[in-house]
Amino acid sequence: MKRLSIYIIAVCLSTSLWAQEVQIDSTTEQMDTARFASLIKAYEKVVMTEREELTLIKVDLLGPLLYAMSGIDTARHNAIRLAFERKFKPEWSWIVAFDAQVNRNEVAEYRYRGGVRYYFNMQKRILKGKSANNFSANYLSPRVSYRRKPGDDEGQLSVDLLFGIQRRLWEYGFVDFDIGIENPIVPFESNEFGIDFTTSITLGIGF
Repeated sequence: MKRLSIYIIAVCLSTSLWAQEVQIDSTTEQMDTARFASLIKAYEKVVMTEREELTLIKVDLLGPLLYAMSGIDTARHNAIRLAFERKFKPEWSWIVAFDAQVNRNEVAEYRYRGGVRYYFNMQKRILKGKSANNFSANYLSPRVSYRRKPGDDEGQLSVDLLFGIQRRLWEYGFVDFDIGIENPIVPFESNEFGIDFTTSITLGIGF
């Protein structure tokens, strides 16, 4: 009889400990799920996965910041960089832009650009919930660029082809990186015909 009592007590203790472990595991799993859900929500807020946009006005802040921090008089920076982008399909947009390159002494060059962008992974990002129909995707972009030096009658006209990555950041931020080739069809007199590599990054306010 004594052995039976000991056996019953052992079974009860084991069952109680097992129930506590199950409860602890369940609580831990719920906490992990809640933490993961909060991280997903924070990510969605940063990259605006639920906000659709058809137009975007972009003002670069990185170029002016580098210009203000530079201590080299002859170093060129994009002190002004503005762009307007408009969607006409979920994966297609057109864009126009204006840049002013300056150094400490003068405005070195004006640049006018216009082209189209094909966001080739936009539909996949929308289906996966990584983006709404906005401007957060990877793109290919043919464009035309015109460069002109102040006080000079000559300019340079080129046809460019770019690969780029653009992401919206919170409600009013953006980052845009591109790399590609620039093919002058009407070069500066001091330059020869030839294909050049081009790359740029803009980081600033978009609304």
